[in-house]
Amino acid sequence: MKSLILFILAIGFAQPASVYAQQLAVDEAPKKRQLIDITEHEAEVLISKLKVAQDRLEAGQFQSFRLLAGSIASYDQTKVSPRRAFLYIDFDDVWEVKHLPNATNIGHSFRLAYAPDGLGKLFWDIKVTTDTTERLNIVSMIYRPPEQF
Repeated sequence: MKSLILFILAIGFAQPASVYAQQLAVDEAPKKRQLIDITEHEAEVLISKLKVAQDRLEAGQFQSFRLLAGSIASYDQTKVSPRRAFLYIDFDDVWEVKHLPNATNIGHSFRLAYAPDGLGKLFWDIKVTTDTTERLNIVSMIYRPPEQF
C-alpha cells in the first residue's frame, strides 16, 4: 500500500480522483471475509482444521490428507514444495470461502482465496475436499493471477 501511495505521488495528479480510488481499492481486502454458500461458523471450523493441520505438520506429526501445490511454470512458487507452500498460508487472512456443490455426496468441497500481496495480484486458489467424516482429504493449491474482467 505504501508503494502505491508513493507511486501516486510520483506521477502527480494528472488523472481523475476516481482512477486513484480504483487503484487503492485493488489492494484493500474486504473488511469482512466473503462467504459463499457457507455460514461464518462453518468457514471458521474449516479454517480451524487447516490451521491444526499446519501446526501438526510443523511439529512433524503424520497427516494423511493429500497435499498438492503448484503454479504457472515460470513463477517462483513452482520451486517450493507443496508442504512448504501449505505452511506459508495464513489462513486467518483468507478473504473468501466458498462451499462448492458436490455431485458425489461424499464429503464436501470448498474453495478458499488467499492473496498475500493484496487483491488484484497473484493469489493462492485453494481447494479443500473433506471425507465423509469431515476430515481433510485433499488440499490443492494453485498460485495464479486473478481472473481478467
